[in-house]
Amino acid sequence: MKKTIKLLIATTAILLVIGVVSAANPADIFKAPSGLTASGNDTFVDGQNHNIQIFNYTDELYSKWFKNDSVFSISQYKNTKFFNKNYEKHYGILEIVEKDGNKYIIDSWTPKSPNELNVLKKNLEDFNNINNLTPIAV
Repeated sequence: MKKTIKLLIATTAILLVIGVVSAANPADIFKAPSGLTASGNDTFVDGQNHNIQIFNYTDELYSKWFKNDSVFSISQYKNTKFFNKNYEKHYGILEIVEKDGNKYIIDSWTPKSPNELNVLKKNLEDFNNINNLTPIAV
């Protein structure tokens, strides 16, 4: 009887931990726009090497990606969106959004070229529309 109770308590604790971990996955919180599918690592892809990747907002990521001393070359693109380019051929548009009281950095990117900006912009706009998001300034 004692072993059964211990086993039930242990099982319940494991299920709670799994539930908390899976609830923290940003890709489970957001819907993918038409043409993109989930591919792990909080990323949606379209088969053409265009990606939307979701990151939990942190001050460290903000400093790394949005400050002038960033490893990315950042330039503002419209009010709260930033075009970025780094030396490892990562071209994209970054933005910060808020959903259910949590902030996220959304990166619509491709390793192809900066000429893909219109596709990246459309993917990001579709993502925002389907998830009822508006980029915010921090």
